[in-house]
Amino acid sequence: MLNDPLENFVENGFCELGKILDPSDCDDLLKQVYSIHKLSSNIFLTEEEFRKNPQYRHKNPYMSENNLAEKVDLNFIENNPKIQNYLLKVLGPDYNILFKKFIVGVPPQWIPDWVKMKAKDVSMTNLGPYIKPEFSDISYFIGVDFHQDLVDHKNRIPDFVTLYVYLDDVNEDSSPLILSPKSHILGATTFPHDITLGKDKKSITYSNRKGRSEKLLLKPLFGEKGSVNFWAPLILHGTKPMRNNIPRISLRYLIEKNSKNMENFLIDEHSKCVEGPLSTSVPRIDVNKEGKFINSKKVLK
Repeated sequence: MLNDPLENFVENGFCELGKILDPSDCDDLLKQVYSIHKLSSNIFLTEEEFRKNPQYRHKNPYMSENNLAEKVDLNFIENNPKIQNYLLKVLGPDYNILFKKFIVGVPPQWIPDWVKMKAKDVSMTNLGPYIKPEFSDISYFIGVDFHQDLVDHKNRIPDFVTLYVYLDDVNEDSSPLILSPKSHILGATTFPHDITLGKDKKSITYSNRKGRSEKLLLKPLFGEKGSVNFWAPLILHGTKPMRNNIPRISLRYLIEKNSKNMENFLIDEHSKCVEGPLSTSVPRIDVNKEGKFINSKKVLK
């Protein structure tokens, strides 16, 4: 009998479900995406267009606003009995989808040189500001440095999970997720985090900036299309830049426990293992008042 994927969720903070979705359903969804958007290097503004009207805010999908994931049928994911069963055990029977969006790992060949220069020393390389408005109902990334998913949730306790669906096959060259099990142990810290990548690139040393540090292993999440993973919001994770010449398209969900449900589920047991603060009033310091990303040290390159 195979091990229960949830067996180590409380200790490790993530769950690797494997390929549990039908690849043909993933292909059908990708066809819908490509029928709506002819994704290629044409998604980018020209440098002149950007300079005439630089915008750093509201250039990504939001809940109930400019969001392609809310306009297509995702029942094969959201009503999948295996996914529902695991989420029920982690979050309780009345969990709620807080947010969902498509994410594209952008091939380097698509990215204009002027955009590459803008993103060169930026840890959170969200390409939204440089994308044409008609394509901005999807999020686009070169790569994302290690972060917690509390990064956009000031003062929020970690009562949700991030569920990630690979719609394409993902290997070493297609910007796989890289996750650090047990990295929740130090609690909520401010992004960019104090992290040093090990010489073998298989571990990190992570500090809470208060005198405590931990050496933690890294786990790359490769998988065929239809593979699903989810993790708790204090778990460090990121992606390396794409090396493939075709995009990697995925779906990212934030799914929360009902705040009125006082019962204990696995997300609550996991939070009890945290040896630091469960929330922070300063989740990030890499964005200025205009919403522009500020240069910062990169760990994943």
